[in-house]
Amino acid sequence: MDKLDRIVETACYIGNISTKDFESRSRERHIVDIKRMTYAIARDVLRMPYLHIAKYFKVNHATVIHHYKLNMELVDTDTYYFKKYNTILQMVKSDLNLVEIEELMELVQRLQANKESQLELKEKLTKFYILQFIAYQVLHVGKNCQDSPHFLSFV
Repeated sequence: MDKLDRIVETACYIGNISTKDFESRSRERHIVDIKRMTYAIARDVLRMPYLHIAKYFKVNHATVIHHYKLNMELVDTDTYYFKKYNTILQMVKSDLNLVEIEELMELVQRLQANKESQLELKEKLTKFYILQFIAYQVLHVGKNCQDSPHFLSFV
């Protein structure tokens, strides 16, 4: 099974339509939406030219261009459409074992930021514990705090 067949299968599953419905000339909104999403995923994920997508699905290349542009508008304006598109996109990427370089870079940056945050937190906790120790020494030991060998080791 080639990649486009897998995309169609995934999109039909998520969209709750049959592949027969997908291949039909139906103009029902939910079927056309799934086709539109499939064309956009083929273009974006597989980096296929419009003409190859059109030949595969037996439509005019202008139809694919139109649906691709409309998909981008709907993703920006329709939250229900966006959620369904994103679900199909993520499942297709998972099914095809695809990871985009941008996603990896973003993940690495988040991990680095998390590591930096952990180091900052560790430093703040260390300072906090030192201040707590000093406060404890002042409250419980009193004025003889400076004479304590532990006090000098933390200051």
